[in-house]
Amino acid sequence: MSSKQQGCKGKHVAWAPLAALRHRNFRLFYAGQMISVIGFWMQNVAQAWVVLELTDSPFLLGLVTFVQFVPNLVFSLAAGVFADRFPRRKLVIGTQTGFMLTALLLTVLSGLGALRYWHILLISSLMGILHALDIPTRQAFLVEMVGREDLSNAIALNSSMFNAARVLGPACGGLVLAKYGATACFFINAVSYLFVIGGLLAMSIKQRIHPSSAKNMLSQIKDGIFYIKNTPNVRIPMTLLASVSISAMNFGVLVPVFARTVLGQGPDGFGMLVSSLGVGSLAGALILVVLGSNYNQFKFLWAGAAGLSLCQIMLGQVQFFWPAALLLAGAGWSMVSLSASVNSIIQMQVPDDLRGRVMSVYSLSFIGLSSIGGMLAGAVARWFGAATAFTGGGLLALLATIWLAKHWRAKAYS
Repeated sequence: MSSKQQGCKGKHVAWAPLAALRHRNFRLFYAGQMISVIGFWMQNVAQAWVVLELTDSPFLLGLVTFVQFVPNLVFSLAAGVFADRFPRRKLVIGTQTGFMLTALLLTVLSGLGALRYWHILLISSLMGILHALDIPTRQAFLVEMVGREDLSNAIALNSSMFNAARVLGPACGGLVLAKYGATACFFINAVSYLFVIGGLLAMSIKQRIHPSSAKNMLSQIKDGIFYIKNTPNVRIPMTLLASVSISAMNFGVLVPVFARTVLGQGPDGFGMLVSSLGVGSLAGALILVVLGSNYNQFKFLWAGAAGLSLCQIMLGQVQFFWPAALLLAGAGWSMVSLSASVNSIIQMQVPDDLRGRVMSVYSLSFIGLSSIGGMLAGAVARWFGAATAFTGGGLLALLATIWLAKHWRAKAYS
């Protein structure tokens, strides 16, 4: 190898953590999403606090989470077919516009003093339908922005962006909520969608060929499920994600209840706790970005699942703010290590013509099942307290992780 080739190779390795950002389309997407997701988390903090003020019920808060994400259980598989059959950028523009309109509706109702619990339930269900289409489409769209070569890095950078926003969003949301009220949080979120929509419109995307198919929607869904079933390196990580999602990814429901009833915190403290979760998630995502492709994704997969389970169990045992914040940071690191590793493992293997359908099952496992877990966690918190809900969920997740790890080990040595 010549010195010039060695220099080029060295330069590529040096900039590998930022490889996906050399693509203009991804830079536009990354910047717009950063602003939009900060707004989303501000709205999320405000909405959770408003529901608790209106109802004083952890169960009803869990029900809001359930109706927001239960459409993933109903529509995500069909959405995966749409993501494979239609232009993904146009679909994402449509869903982001829908999110902006729901945020505007919340702003108007809250500003007029007319916001009621049933309004939040209805708006959350509308958002859930949009999420069902948006998540698999947006995940499948990544490869069109960066190509397969930089896809793993794009997934890690996308995760780092989301989790950076998770740190900033709740912290800003808690401050804005305390000083200006929920209406301001809802309005900021509505405005934030203009940035991501503008970025999507400014992109130059090569027209993707959509192969014709005589199969009906059900048959196309079965093709995606059949691929997962017959690919162990996809099936087992997907099953692990689904198991942990339904049992341990219930922070949106439990953290506000835990903050109020166990730690005695107000909106500021609640925002800081959610930010702690985001700090850990951001740290985990940045580690994956720096490592690039030079890490064992399956080791991070199992470490993430075990770490999340143990952090939840320990959260059920603490009664002080800072230990809880540290454990939430650990849970955030574990959660992003698990979810990003599953995402990368799947996307680096799946054929492009099945990408939307397979990612719809990922969405179902990660988001849809966590909505059921959130409602169940809310019910447990109502009757037995948030600490018990944390402990019970963590134990179930740990048992599932141990069982699947044994199954994975048996497969590896078969």
